[in-house]
Amino acid sequence: MTLTIIQIPAGPIDTNTYLVIDDAANDALIIDAPPESVELLVAETTKLGATVRSLIVTHGHWDHIGATAAVASTFDVPVSAHSLAVDRIAKPETRFPIEIPPATVDHFIDEGDVVRLGSHVFTVMHLPGHDEGHIALHSAADAVFLGGDVLFPGGHGRTDIPGSDQAMMNRSIKRLLDLPDEVIVYPGHGETTTIGAERLWMTRLAGGA
Repeated sequence: MTLTIIQIPAGPIDTNTYLVIDDAANDALIIDAPPESVELLVAETTKLGATVRSLIVTHGHWDHIGATAAVASTFDVPVSAHSLAVDRIAKPETRFPIEIPPATVDHFIDEGDVVRLGSHVFTVMHLPGHDEGHIALHSAADAVFLGGDVLFPGGHGRTDIPGSDQAMMNRSIKRLLDLPDEVIVYPGHGETTTIGAERLWMTRLAGGA
């Protein structure tokens, strides 16, 4: 069965939200809820006739959680995130550049857990470094990595902000070297890439992990 992944940049710094659709059942899940993403997601799901089943938040940074409450309410779906991201989602900091309503995490997901969408199976990876509660989803069968801010084309998420740690990031990147070259990376910002396209710099960085 095929899988459709639609990238939708939203919010003041073009954070990617993803609509992931099982084409057979037309069921979908949403990855991250940037500010100003609700109307874009509604338009896309309406156009495709897809039914959203859940929202998964990769980590608790403001640009990924700004519309969490609105998305969950609009689509009437549960929110899943790592336990270490719960506080940021439930009690957003006031120093963010925009006001973020608090939201509730319904399900905790962690390393080794499985997220199912129709016939597709995604394994949860806990990959701290950019944020201590950062998770990503990997589908081996579909050669897909929904990675949030762990991996971008040519680099990774910042490690000079609260909750970040470069040594942890290096170890997380080292883990990604075990993924095949053909795996498509869907990042939290920017365009898609592949593990193979990023392998050289990742190998150099992971050498000190």
